[in-house]
Amino acid sequence: MNDISRNLSSTSLNDEPIENAKMGKMEFPKLSTKKTHPLVLPCYDNRDNGTGKDLQAKVFRQNTRHSNGGWKFIDEPELKKQRGVCWELVKSVGNSIIEGKELTNTTLPISLFEPRSFLEKLSDTWGYSPIYLNQAANCKDPLERFKLVIAFTISGLHLTQTLTKPFNPLLGETFEGSFSDGSNAFCEQTSHHPPISHWEVVDQENRFKFYGYANFSARCLGNVVKGNQKGPLTIEFEDGTKITWTFPEVLIKGIFWGDRVTEFSGKITFTDEKNKLGCDVLFNPNALGFVKSLFSKQKEPSDVIQGTIYKLESSLSSSNGVSSKKSSSSNSNNNSNTICKIEGSWLTELIIDNIVYWNIKMQPSGIIYKENPLPTDCRYREDLKYLKEGNIEKAKEFKELIEDKQRSEAKIRKEGIKKDSKSKKDKNNLLL
Repeated sequence: MNDISRNLSSTSLNDEPIENAKMGKMEFPKLSTKKTHPLVLPCYDNRDNGTGKDLQAKVFRQNTRHSNGGWKFIDEPELKKQRGVCWELVKSVGNSIIEGKELTNTTLPISLFEPRSFLEKLSDTWGYSPIYLNQAANCKDPLERFKLVIAFTISGLHLTQTLTKPFNPLLGETFEGSFSDGSNAFCEQTSHHPPISHWEVVDQENRFKFYGYANFSARCLGNVVKGNQKGPLTIEFEDGTKITWTFPEVLIKGIFWGDRVTEFSGKITFTDEKNKLGCDVLFNPNALGFVKSLFSKQKEPSDVIQGTIYKLESSLSSSNGVSSKKSSSSNSNNNSNTICKIEGSWLTELIIDNIVYWNIKMQPSGIIYKENPLPTDCRYREDLKYLKEGNIEKAKEFKELIEDKQRSEAKIRKEGIKKDSKSKKDKNNLLL
């Protein structure tokens, strides 16, 4: 067991971040004594006026670190209410809901929702962008910049764990906001089925641009929901450097019974082709698997992460002379290419090359909602507005009206595409 795993295992897992109602302060688990990056300490008391501080406080109120790792949801009244709704859903829809049916295409009860659009929730994980992306834009060292982007990504993962579901955005729906550093965020729903959201965060001085798209899917498999945010994330800097990665899979266990625990699985692969840098961050790298877990207990918490930053190799194809990099696995497994190691947990701290780049005590800035946004902004939706006011019946009524309208418009688009395709085919036949 390595040092960080030993430290995480010895940490009192019941002493997790909770809010002290009287003092308004947070209590945190014991962290490592390794050297911290200069960015870390100033963020223990964030005075920015974004949503990050309140969002993090909400996450801390609702969750604690499970004895086996991962966020355990601890709001029992809310959990009991939601499970009752889930069982009613199974009765009305049938077993298909727990046999892998795509949940994004399923009409869910209003009581499972929070008064936000998925476009708003997208920005939750970007809460530390004024800290890390600003520093990365000013950094001239490609390796240090790479590390800062990795820290930006891992730092926001703990902020995604809220129990309720955001509303699916309407086609053409938008969301606008900004961050404390002056950068502006724009989000738009660009596809209805499959549901795809595009975004762009632009620095006010054009030193960096963070953009990508998310094709979100979720399936319920028995007592577990598996979620995926498919699509590349890219940060582009003014010197032409592009760093890309994708999100890991999220597992929400205990949907109907047992502890409700959220975990990440798989890996994130970061790539900077210009500077020939790569990184693989593995989530729960020592998972036992289903069969082994029946007979033995995992020694390390499931929220542990391990990774390697390595030098990318390029090979010249003899057939066409086109350069192509080798697979990330071959690079990361080649010790001669290793630059430094990554360790920690997405619930406690991120350590890169023996330096703490992020820990759970750091307060995120969060997004600042733009005043007078476009008429297509999600904040103008009637169902969201009524749910925020606590008028459940009105929210349900408008949610159903909006969904019916979406289905009708989708049908019209589909018929229009068929007619257009037939018209083009007939035209081509005449030309022949």
